[in-house]
Amino acid sequence: MTNSVAAQHGFMHHRAAVESSLELAVARIGDPQPAIYARLFALHPAMETEFWRDTSGRIRGEMLNRSFEMVLDLAAPYAPDGGWGGAFLGTEAITHDAYGIPRAVFADFLPIVAAVIRDGCGNGFTPAMAAAWELALDRAAQTLAALPGSSNEARVIDVDDVLPPVGERGLPFPMR
Repeated sequence: MTNSVAAQHGFMHHRAAVESSLELAVARIGDPQPAIYARLFALHPAMETEFWRDTSGRIRGEMLNRSFEMVLDLAAPYAPDGGWGGAFLGTEAITHDAYGIPRAVFADFLPIVAAVIRDGCGNGFTPAMAAAWELALDRAAQTLAALPGSSNEARVIDVDDVLPPVGERGLPFPMR
């Protein structure tokens, strides 16, 4: 095998190992969402209030689902620079900056996910799974480190700074 083919094979193995760890953890502990958010809130208690609207758990579920997709991509053969997963992580980090979520809290989320999955797998968590998660977490950390800094303050946009003067705005839809 050439080096690039061998590298792709290794990364394919990493993605498969992440998938296997997710399947095993779910088979053993069921939905990992409650454990993941319990750990997040234990580490960063103020974050629980950020989910005040999420009375059904759907927002947390969607966030976790996207995180799993991102981790799978970060462990994929075609993503040595982070690929879609890296781009998505960067976008979400900046979006969460605007929500006023400190970057350090945001950066703790994937390691918490990895820890819950590892613990959920128990003695079934293999060295291949550990290597795959380590690769994905390393890529995520590199992506976050490469982003411009955050003031950790919510951004406030004054509409008058971004829209034309009131008299020139017009209506976006016809009035009856």
